[in-house]
Amino acid sequence: MVPDTYTEPYKNMRPRKQKIGGMFAAVDESVGEILKALDDTGRRKNTLIVFSSDNGGPVVGDNAPLHGKKNTVYEGGVRSSGVVAWPDHVKPNSIINEPLHITDFFPTFLNIAGASLDAKHQKLSLDGRDILSVLTAGKPSPHQEILLNTAPINGALRVGDWKIVVHKEAQELYNLRNDPNETIDLAITQPEKLKELRARYDFYAKQAVPPKSPEAEAAEE
Repeated sequence: MVPDTYTEPYKNMRPRKQKIGGMFAAVDESVGEILKALDDTGRRKNTLIVFSSDNGGPVVGDNAPLHGKKNTVYEGGVRSSGVVAWPDHVKPNSIINEPLHITDFFPTFLNIAGASLDAKHQKLSLDGRDILSVLTAGKPSPHQEILLNTAPINGALRVGDWKIVVHKEAQELYNLRNDPNETIDLAITQPEKLKELRARYDFYAKQAVPPKSPEAEAAEE
């Protein structure tokens, strides 16, 4: 949804493009207002700003060169862009290619605020990891593994540079460092690596709560 005043500059585009253009313009203006408020109150240097997408591109979009789309476990459905800014802490114009997860921001915020990350002080254990050193010092990701999803008919797990994609009756294996667009399935040529990742995937799958709706199970169909 977007106010009509924001779609006016894009009136010569198709209706969907008008709405998307207006949404971007509205968000851009709002972010500018927030940054101005931080500058006006002298809080800019004491504020970590995080702006992130929630998942891969929409079903009707084009995520090329990444494979897949929203509601799939391929990189086009799970890899998202994000921006962080923090004067004197995060190097401007730097690029982070380390595998991270959206849940990592919560423990990172706790650390910055001086709160305890000790599990015994939490009602539930934290899913994310503190990534402050990744953002500010270029350190490697704290993750050895990242579970992307595990459901009765599909799921995926990333372990280092490797990724296994599990379907109800098939499985695929990719090396994301050499093949980030998932064009070469190595399941046949790398059976030991496939077996290794499948064992880790099954470990997590046993802990998963069953979906409550048929739609959740059939999301990738």
